[in-house]
Amino acid sequence: MNRLLALLAVLVLAVLNAAGWWWFNRPVPVELSFNEPFPSVSFAPFRRGQGPITKVYPTADQIAEDMKSLVGVSKGVRTYTAREGLDVVPELGRRYGIEVTHSAWLGQKIAINEAEVDALIKAANAFPDVIKRVIVGNEVLLRQDLPPEQLIYYIRKVKAAVKQPVSYADVWAFWLKYPEVAREVDFLTIHILPYWEDEPIGVDGAAKHIVAIYKRMAEQFGKPILIGEAGWPTRGRSRGPAVADTANAARFVRTLALVSKENGFDYNVVEAFDQPWKAFLEGTVGAKWGVVDENRRVKYAMSGPVEPSPDWPRHAAASVLIGSALALFLMWRRYDRFDLKGGLFVLVLAQLAGLFITWQAVNALAMAYDGLEDAWAWARIGLHTVLSITLAWGAALQFRREPGPVNWAWAEKIMPLYGFAAMVVGATLLIHGRYRDIPPVEFLMPCFGIIVYALGRMVVQGRTWEEAFAVGRLFGGDGFAMARRFVTGLALSALAAPLSEAWALSRGDDFVTSHPQWSDRLPLLIRALWENQEMMVWAAMVVVMILPFWAEARLRSRP
Repeated sequence: MNRLLALLAVLVLAVLNAAGWWWFNRPVPVELSFNEPFPSVSFAPFRRGQGPITKVYPTADQIAEDMKSLVGVSKGVRTYTAREGLDVVPELGRRYGIEVTHSAWLGQKIAINEAEVDALIKAANAFPDVIKRVIVGNEVLLRQDLPPEQLIYYIRKVKAAVKQPVSYADVWAFWLKYPEVAREVDFLTIHILPYWEDEPIGVDGAAKHIVAIYKRMAEQFGKPILIGEAGWPTRGRSRGPAVADTANAARFVRTLALVSKENGFDYNVVEAFDQPWKAFLEGTVGAKWGVVDENRRVKYAMSGPVEPSPDWPRHAAASVLIGSALALFLMWRRYDRFDLKGGLFVLVLAQLAGLFITWQAVNALAMAYDGLEDAWAWARIGLHTVLSITLAWGAALQFRREPGPVNWAWAEKIMPLYGFAAMVVGATLLIHGRYRDIPPVEFLMPCFGIIVYALGRMVVQGRTWEEAFAVGRLFGGDGFAMARRFVTGLALSALAAPLSEAWALSRGDDFVTSHPQWSDRLPLLIRALWENQEMMVWAAMVVVMILPFWAEARLRSRP
């Protein structure tokens, strides 16, 4: 392979790498448009490192900064607590002309509940010009923190002490389960979140769902209704047909605004800002419901196309730089040692290394929500980087006209480590997968990189497929004794992925109530097996990862 051809190949592959970033990050047309302020947005202005779990709360200056940023964006805000620093919100609402739906957070601790209710009453009476309505408790019945009788006690206490209309907030289905609570409030605050339904609803069905639920609740209870939470996550795992991404979030929020205006619905968008701390409870998706991210950058506008990732040029540049630098390092002054086939495999693996390292790094760091998570993200990035460079370097030594020695016992442990991780993921998705991230991006190199590397060993070195793929022999080792067990474990993990969707659906109370007969449930459970495309991609990747262990098992079974 001559120098000019090698440089040309590096350039072409770099261009293809960058073109891939551009292609998958092109602006997505969203035809809907709505250019009026929201009636209200959920306001919980936690930054990174802050949250009720760590009991680190935003400062008064930070809250003021966030309130000011909502001027012209929203006419009102909805709080979730009257304490924890948010006692300054009513005064800021007066300053910036923003109405406040103030709330008391209720949980299992009676002393905190009493303090919350007292703070709510005090604020409502001190700022009647700003606080137009109050909410006593949020999803208390959903979490089973209090029985309805205790919740009603707090509602009555607040109603007796304030002049504003009083409500309680919960998922719409829980109002139907506890109609006695509805009799106590002045208006119903219902949460309509198609993404979180027991039977998840894709963004295309959101408008019909919102209207149907609102009308059902209005007919059932005959009281004013506030859609207290409606929104869509911009990142995280998919749930059936409900895909978490920026374009779908923009489409949903614009749909919500238009449908509500057409039908005269009062609504509150969840939420103004991303809340990183929620990832601890709900995975990545729980932290990514904001119209604005944790760094206070607007994610999408209410009109025009939506950019999936405005930072893609930086990511593309990093990907191309890493891949091209690795390629030049591996082949510089050695280009004449490779024939065309061997050289191309090395260059492709180098560019894949740049692509996959960058892609996984962007994803892993976006999922991290505190210092410990940062460390864990960098550990995963480091392992992925080691495997990527090892594959490219191993190819550069083995795919020459005169192959160099490769005997890296340490490197043979990487694929079994990823195989074990894939089995753990399969188990956790099946047992409790509602909030678990689906991890295809974390396994790019052990899936696709290994395939390219093994194919190079077949094409360039003339090995059989078993010899080329066998785990434990990828870098000069003498085998992996537990290969057959890993084949079984990975096969079960691949099966567990789609099963986890059907299993989660089958345990939903609303699903069971809506479909009491198994003859009705079974078709929906079967459809759930393949409806989540992200989960199907993960299952397919696990199947591909079986190949190195299967190849090893076949070699070991020979006499």
